[in-house]
Amino acid sequence: MNLQAFRQIVDSSNPGITSCANNPHQLYEYVDLPPGSSFSSRAVSDALYTRIRDSFTAGHTAVWKTCKLLRTDLIREHVLLGAKLNPYLDIIDHLADAIRTGENSGSTIKGDWYLAIRAAYDHTHLNNWGDRNPEKLYSREFNVAKAAKILRDNGFSIHLEPGKLNLEETAERALVTTIEDIISEMGGINVARRIFNEISSHFDFSQQRYHIIRRVSITHDAAPQVPWGYLIQLAVKHAQGRKPYINTSAQWQRLCSLAQSFAAVIDVQPYTPTFFGSMDAAELVPFLQEIAVYDTLFCIPQMRPQDVVKLARGMLDWLDFEAPTKAGWSIGQVLEIIAYFMDSSCNTRGPVFIQESDIRRACPTVPHEIVTKILDDILSHSTSGPNRNFSNPTDVATTEHPKAGHDFFLRPLIRSSGRKFILIDCSVCAPACIEAVLSALRPEIKNLDDKIGLAVERFLKSELAYRGVAVSGGNYESGGEHGECDLVIETPETVIFAEVKKKPLTRKAKAGSDTALMLDLAGSLLAAQAQAGWHEVRFRRDGHLNLDDKGTTTFIELSNRGIERVAISLLDYGGFQDRIILKQFLESTIGAKFMVDDERLKNKFEKINDALTDIHTQLVQLHPGESKINQPFIHCWFISVPQFLILLDDVTDSLSFKNALWSSRHITTGSSDFYFDLSYMRRLKNK
Repeated sequence: MNLQAFRQIVDSSNPGITSCANNPHQLYEYVDLPPGSSFSSRAVSDALYTRIRDSFTAGHTAVWKTCKLLRTDLIREHVLLGAKLNPYLDIIDHLADAIRTGENSGSTIKGDWYLAIRAAYDHTHLNNWGDRNPEKLYSREFNVAKAAKILRDNGFSIHLEPGKLNLEETAERALVTTIEDIISEMGGINVARRIFNEISSHFDFSQQRYHIIRRVSITHDAAPQVPWGYLIQLAVKHAQGRKPYINTSAQWQRLCSLAQSFAAVIDVQPYTPTFFGSMDAAELVPFLQEIAVYDTLFCIPQMRPQDVVKLARGMLDWLDFEAPTKAGWSIGQVLEIIAYFMDSSCNTRGPVFIQESDIRRACPTVPHEIVTKILDDILSHSTSGPNRNFSNPTDVATTEHPKAGHDFFLRPLIRSSGRKFILIDCSVCAPACIEAVLSALRPEIKNLDDKIGLAVERFLKSELAYRGVAVSGGNYESGGEHGECDLVIETPETVIFAEVKKKPLTRKAKAGSDTALMLDLAGSLLAAQAQAGWHEVRFRRDGHLNLDDKGTTTFIELSNRGIERVAISLLDYGGFQDRIILKQFLESTIGAKFMVDDERLKNKFEKINDALTDIHTQLVQLHPGESKINQPFIHCWFISVPQFLILLDDVTDSLSFKNALWSSRHITTGSSDFYFDLSYMRRLKNK
């Protein structure tokens, strides 16, 4: 069924129920109800809904999805082509409302669309839903179509066909070129200043970050967002720009309008919360891709500046920080320079210019030539600048274009004239400091990344112990099975198993590559949850675990306590660390298997399927005999080390740690942002 065929059925018929002229006897006869002592319009309405459902013997779920597609196509044609909206929209809505309660699910539709549409048409006349506002009800569909119209009116061709709305390929290239030209004319640093001026009201001084989040509305009031993340990536690409600058308000407004419309047409922004309903494994991958591309477009990766050096020292704790590397610099010298420009710029929102001479004065123990070497070779991008091969938000490295995609996140500083360097923003550049240090050390230290994982475990244990939190870990044996716990945190009511995985979210995954997303999530979230899941199974089965950490033995008892499972990534995974998204991911993959055509990736995908099988097996063992399990993963978490450090801010003992974690356990703001949810609950508590 497509929109054209749907319209033809509607246009070729009239609602037969109008012939009944609201006569109860005729209405009952029309819907094949036996006459009775009393007549009810509700009974007639229910009979029409039954007729709609009975028109399809299979595939009710697919019918509902088809209605959704028909509605979207109708709204797009209405906005872009001036097509009539009603009665078609009302009929689609009544049909979808009837079919959503059907029990014949499945992806293959068997039935008679003509009969169903006629019954839905009758229902719109019997049961008028009143004066509705479709632009509010279907805000996403209308906003996307209106954004496409704005771009078309600005000369960028739109491709519209059933189930598809996007820019023509040449138009998309022209639009991206136009956006980049405006930024270059304004000067990238000037654009960056304007961006941070716009978002400064969202700055959280405690967390030292901008809360640029999904702004959803349960009342359908959400509007298209400006893709600040994308604009920052282009601003740093064109940091120097083209002089003389045309840095006017008109240019700025045009830039924001075009970028906002471009992002809206890409159509990854949620307008309503995602915590309703569920999905199957087939729907999961596109859902994950939307999250990744949304984060790339709209969000801004950040880290609290005060945590940078502390984390770097913790994750490299086995190294001699004063020993010179082959290149002549030491880790301690690099961290001293990072600490200086992090501290000196943390009270400024937006770009800061840093003089090499100021660094030399602030770090007198570092020889001048070493300062120059560290700045040039480790902390700053090359003279050509960052993101030279980045234009489109979904640009990513391929075999043909191995350098495609953004690389701004690899180093914190951009070179300017003379010996000046630009820090685009302290919080935004903080994660790049970690990346820069690790990138510089990899050629120097064999198997660096493997050693980092163990060091991060030690670092987190140290941070917890410093705050009075009882923490242990180690190897154990249970029923002939071996296990290894990274972190075990005990409170009077709960035992928390935390597993650390260093696997980062790669550039390909951030650009929406389905295979890269699954591999990254498997190497972090799934691997950690599967590992923690076996701890829970054995702990509940035996009632205790005997942990051996290099000769130090810790005996922990269940004692009727609850269990939480926490997967900890080294760095942020953006929206994927939201608990609702975690719930959708784990629930939709129960019993699922993923396949890939690329022979080189089949072994890796087998590991994904093995982890999914483990989690499914654990679920069966934890809930024996239960056919339906309510919220089976409510006790599962996915957080990063930077998030963990902020979580510890007010922690003084094990109970306060549990309370800090619990503060956002039972709420969701729809932001899909752990930092924001934590901040929101802290503000409520303070009030």
